[in-house]
Amino acid sequence: MTETLQNLLISRIQKTGPISLTEFMAEALHNKNFGYYTTRDPLGSLGDFTTAPEISQIFGELIGLWILNAHQQQEIDGPLCLVELGPGRGTLMSDILRVLLKFANIEGLLEVHLVETNPILRQMQQKLLGNLKVLWHDDLSTLPDQPWFLVANEFLDTLPVIQLIKNGDRWTERLIDYDPARGHFFWTSSGSTSRLSLLISDHVSSKAPTNALLEFSPATLGIFKTIADNTSKKGGAALLIDYGYLKPNFKSSIQAVHDHKMVDPLSNPGTNDISCHVDFQSILYESQFFELNFHGPIPQGEFLISMGINERAERLKHGSSIQQINDINIAVKRLTATGEMGKLFKVIGLTPKDSPTPPGFMT
Repeated sequence: MTETLQNLLISRIQKTGPISLTEFMAEALHNKNFGYYTTRDPLGSLGDFTTAPEISQIFGELIGLWILNAHQQQEIDGPLCLVELGPGRGTLMSDILRVLLKFANIEGLLEVHLVETNPILRQMQQKLLGNLKVLWHDDLSTLPDQPWFLVANEFLDTLPVIQLIKNGDRWTERLIDYDPARGHFFWTSSGSTSRLSLLISDHVSSKAPTNALLEFSPATLGIFKTIADNTSKKGGAALLIDYGYLKPNFKSSIQAVHDHKMVDPLSNPGTNDISCHVDFQSILYESQFFELNFHGPIPQGEFLISMGINERAERLKHGSSIQQINDINIAVKRLTATGEMGKLFKVIGLTPKDSPTPPGFMT
């Protein structure tokens, strides 16, 4: 499988020259036949990484409460349209639904929409959520024309990025080439100034040293604009959770993981989880063009503590064994501690204009 995808990329480079990081990531992660996210279950101890919902049920339960609050704040004439982008095994949605289904008047309103292209994960989601009507989508374009109550946890970091590198006083695009003699892909750059450099302010450019890197993700902004447009025009709410930054540090954020270990992002395309840190500053900038309330970004730990993760953990401990109590403590620490996921991961909330500040974002 890897050899086939590698040969595909090599052939493309030989015909057209070095390819962009965007193209490399798109093929390595989402190629229909050989992409990492389309051919396997990447989660858990047998996969390459573990997400927050796999760490503790409390994570999804608190998000369920957040969605319930957002829905109660609005007068929605129609179903409660739950949407998740990149739902993994369905664990997060299952935990969200466990909270929502405790309210008798909710079940008849629920519609569950999952944006998922991986057939293996779709089967796992169907098995876990089999008692409810679930509709699957390849992308956001087929989601219903109604308010979305949307969650995206560790989804934006999988979207392709473009990297620019500073060469003297010019910003050129960082590209990927192949060395047949050594049998590996390597970094290079275009010879001409990238048009994306027009988006770099003089202030940022002047601070950037030679060989500094900046990242742009049109795919991320495209997804965000679709969500923001729906929220501003129809209502609903959205919660976006991912790891990322607010200010550029002029370094590459591209990373690859295989079997829970860091590996070279250019090695063995199709077998590694390649991701990048989300540029929250660009999302914040785009939000000003929509009539909505933008909340955050705030650290995940701060959000979860405000939502009551510690109180919920204490309730779960009642009647639990010493081992179970220890597991709960470890899970809460992983999700909220500064040295774990608590600070690196950020949370963004979108709600309709003039709606009250939602829980989790109150100071």
